Amino acid sequence: MARKTKEEAEKTRQALLASAFKVFNEKGYAKTTLQDIAEDSGVTRGAIYWHFKNKTDLFEKLFDYAFMPVRDLLFSKFEENLPPKEMIDGLMRVWIEHAGKNENFRAAFGIMFNKTEWSEELMPFKLKFREYEFKFIKRTEQIIAEGQREGTFRDDIKPKVAAAQYFSILLGLAQYSQFFPEEVDIYNESESLIKMFMNSCLKTN
Repeated sequence: MARKTKEEAEKTRQALLASAFKVFNEKGYAKTTLQDIAEDSGVTRGAIYWHFKNKTDLFEKLFDYAFMPVRDLLFSKFEENLPPKEMIDGLMRVWIEHAGKNENFRAAFGIMFNKTEWSEELMPFKLKFREYEFKFIKRTEQIIAEGQREGTFRDDIKPKVAAAQYFSILLGLAQYSQFFPEEVDIYNESESLIKMFMNSCLKTN
């Protein structure tokens, strides 16, 4: 019986997360209430408080659910013993795949960047997210510098500037896919997109 209860609780939690994706996307963070999410998922507000402390906690857990697997995948690649060129290429492939095809990731990205007013209550979450972004940027900068030392990347580029461009391209592609999915399928065009960035950095023979 206990196992069944645990399974049912997890089923309710997943239903709440699915409804949160939907309602936050429709109304934005500020205008969404826990009652809205409860009604959409067909549970009581009490059921929400069983799983989440408040709306902010639900918002954060939603992004943990959608973004953390991708973040972990990206950061795990940093641990692989790959040449700089392959590392930069591989990270970009992971991002484009999820930004172009992963529905949870796409929904969460759209909510965060297009449907959220960054109020004081959300600042701890935003700062935590910014910390991960900064770590990614600095690690990318190191990889590009390594590529310069081994003669793969151009000597005339600044690793810090290249890392800023790289990060901006990744975010821009995800945003573009939100606004203009009918124009360019970033997943299907990943080879061209990656090649264009790599050609801007690689040393020519």
